[in-house]
Amino acid sequence: MAVLYFYIPAQKLEDVIDCGLKLSEWKDRNQAMPGGDVKPCIRAFLHPMDDRRHDDPTLRCIKLDIPVEYCMVGDNDLYQLGLEYPEIQKTYIDSMFPLDKYLFGSFRSPECLVFTTVLSEQISPLGKGLGEPILYENSHTLYVNNLLEQYNSRYDEINQVLLYSFLTMQKHKGRIEGLQSEDKGLAVFYDRQMNHPITIPIPDFNKYS
Repeated sequence: MAVLYFYIPAQKLEDVIDCGLKLSEWKDRNQAMPGGDVKPCIRAFLHPMDDRRHDDPTLRCIKLDIPVEYCMVGDNDLYQLGLEYPEIQKTYIDSMFPLDKYLFGSFRSPECLVFTTVLSEQISPLGKGLGEPILYENSHTLYVNNLLEQYNSRYDEINQVLLYSFLTMQKHKGRIEGLQSEDKGLAVFYDRQMNHPITIPIPDFNKYS
């Protein structure tokens, strides 16, 4: 069974707990599939914090326990871009995974598409304590951390390069001050919110081509 999360209007909580989520009533869209079929689906989430509406007091989060064979995971970033750039729609479809094949952290903004009605016995309200341990903060953070680990395994000192790039951008925007010595290969930045200057080697970006 898959554990998913779904937000509904708070006033509909009792009805949903009693009657379930009818696919025809709660579908998010009709989604084209990798095999060419088009199916109605309910858009749920792998983590309750993945839905940007999680702080909306008019909504309640419910937990869904659904057989995995009715679920596919898509990259919502690609889906949103595909609304503006039609050529990306195929990329979104081609990158969809059956839920049991999805590796957590693969997408920054995963959406779980449910292709079935959800029965009342498969639904429970999520309390403030989230009901059970959740091992990561949200999918966005897990995705970035996974990418950083991959780059750290490919390149030495990549975090140092990222910090230099960030501070240089802040300096260009006038948010901090700084100077650098090409001869010494060092840069220094002055961030008023830090109690000391930040010194960092100037990266050789040719190493990362």
